[in-house]
Amino acid sequence: MKIRLKLDKEFHLIDPGFKLKRKRYFLQSFFASIALFFILLFEGSITDGAIIAGIAGTAALIFFAPHSYASETRRVMGGHSIAIVISVLASFIFGLIFPDTEAPLVFLYLYSSISLGLLIVFMGVLNCEHAPAAGCLLGLTLGGVTFGNASFVFLAALTLSIIRILMSKWITNLL
Repeated sequence: MKIRLKLDKEFHLIDPGFKLKRKRYFLQSFFASIALFFILLFEGSITDGAIIAGIAGTAALIFFAPHSYASETRRVMGGHSIAIVISVLASFIFGLIFPDTEAPLVFLYLYSSISLGLLIVFMGVLNCEHAPAAGCLLGLTLGGVTFGNASFVFLAALTLSIIRILMSKWITNLL
């Protein structure tokens, strides 16, 4: 039985190009692991898991496709910076609506969802599209915006951007 896919001409469980690039895959995976380890080692104690997941997405993208559109410094730094600004503003407004009371969860989800929509709009308008920044935004809105959390996002994005620039001669797109 033959399966016909509309978008792909052929379906391969394992990328046919993997065999030719396997050393590169393992090397760049190793670099990504080391980079994330040091970011977590020096900065990870000041933040929570959702934010770390967003930064891990950035690390994976940078080491999987370092010369892609989404890995450019403008997009990485811009996307995460916009996420920080939107989460700070949204948290401020949310705090005005629910000053000293604990808000129902549905309102927290609504405010986080609206923040995500705003992030998408502003990333598009400012030409800073970077999907992993959405994970950091949700981590900030759901987990709470603190100076430590915001600085972790910014410094981790900056660190990964600098590493990408410094290693750009030795790492390639694995696509």
